[in-house]
Amino acid sequence: MRVSCKSVGFIVVSSLYLLFPNRLISQEIAGNESLAIEYFINKNFEKALPIFTRLINKSPDNAMYNYYYGISLIKNNQYTTAAKEALLNAVVDKTPSNSNFYLGNYFHALENWSEAIDFYKRYKGSNQERRELEYDKYLDLCMKHINPFKVDKGDEKSIFVDTIKVPTAKPDEKNFPIPDSLRVEWFNFQINSQLIYHSISDFRSEAAKILFTKAWIATGKNDSIVKNTDILRKAHEETHNVTTRIGLVQRIVDAEQQSYQLLRDREKFFEQARVKEAGYWEKAGADAMATFIKVIAEREKSRGDRMLNEKKKVEVASTEVAVAIPVTEIQEPEKQPMSSDNQLSNQKNIVFKVQIGSFLNGKQTPAFKTLYKKLSKFRKIDNYTDAKKCVFYTIGNFTDYKDASLLKNQLIMEGAKGSFLAAYKNGVRVPVSSVVKGLSAKQNNLK
Repeated sequence: MRVSCKSVGFIVVSSLYLLFPNRLISQEIAGNESLAIEYFINKNFEKALPIFTRLINKSPDNAMYNYYYGISLIKNNQYTTAAKEALLNAVVDKTPSNSNFYLGNYFHALENWSEAIDFYKRYKGSNQERRELEYDKYLDLCMKHINPFKVDKGDEKSIFVDTIKVPTAKPDEKNFPIPDSLRVEWFNFQINSQLIYHSISDFRSEAAKILFTKAWIATGKNDSIVKNTDILRKAHEETHNVTTRIGLVQRIVDAEQQSYQLLRDREKFFEQARVKEAGYWEKAGADAMATFIKVIAEREKSRGDRMLNEKKKVEVASTEVAVAIPVTEIQEPEKQPMSSDNQLSNQKNIVFKVQIGSFLNGKQTPAFKTLYKKLSKFRKIDNYTDAKKCVFYTIGNFTDYKDASLLKNQLIMEGAKGSFLAAYKNGVRVPVSSVVKGLSAKQNNLK
């Protein structure tokens, strides 16, 4: 019986797939990836796109595939939600920084001017890269509300569903309940250049609300892991048993990997929540958003008034609180001389802030950058520069020492371990210890 060469070849290849399926599939993917990247580098985006579409369907979490796929879509004038989702995934995984530039292109093409400008300004490329991308040209056109892009809707069935064009099932909150602690949480979450949310009830999109909740839960889980990891590290330092130390090292490594994944998921959820909520307001229109901004502002004012009244009640009920706080717990990085007429006996103009860091010329350490990014998701961080070009970062603005101390303790629990109180009188930094002594004297006079 004769067997053709083609049949033999088929049998051999089939046998290899049966014997080494994973290896052959990996080689196939690697070969396709090399070809697609070659097309991409040569700016043959039309040929690159179908290959990256197949690759990303096989590995949807691959950051670089998302990067290439998103840009290939845009270069083919397909400004679909698939392009946006892919580039957002790339940004979350910190792939090349020009992902932000192409997200600017995406929103620019759809004439979402505020989002486009925001992403253009997030791009931090070199001067040469900016020239190659014609960054200044596109930013200038966007600022003038001129759209140079030709939009082709493309094939919406490629990988991601276009959530703007295709109505999706409304998430069932009963299947993903909002934690009670989040329902009463007050935070600062930037939706777009005009809108900041302070409460989970502010969300209009159920999908965005659930995504934000997932990010909030991930934050809490990560904080617990970080605390547990600190305990493991301390135990590792204190033990001399080799077997125990090896076991602790493995647990520490596992915990750090879990923490990394949680932070990655958190940033992704936050960004997706922001985009979906911004999409809601794009549909609702500027007038509806302006009305909602007024509602939020009124609620913020009402909360401020309520807190002020509660603070006054506490001051009347317990005037000895400030006296009971040991001065030894208060750390001060520097003391500034006060003018003779600036007597601390008059406490009306004293403001307390929690300082979380200070850096010469604003050169932050990598650890502080991570902390800043984490804290700024929920809190407003202020900064000012002194005469020596040292930049100070603070949170809060309190007239009550107890409230400031509570925030300091909370920030320490959240990872800002070097936090301490700073006091200001009429905008000028003054020693906290002197303020406490002044408060103590005032309390004694009242007795």
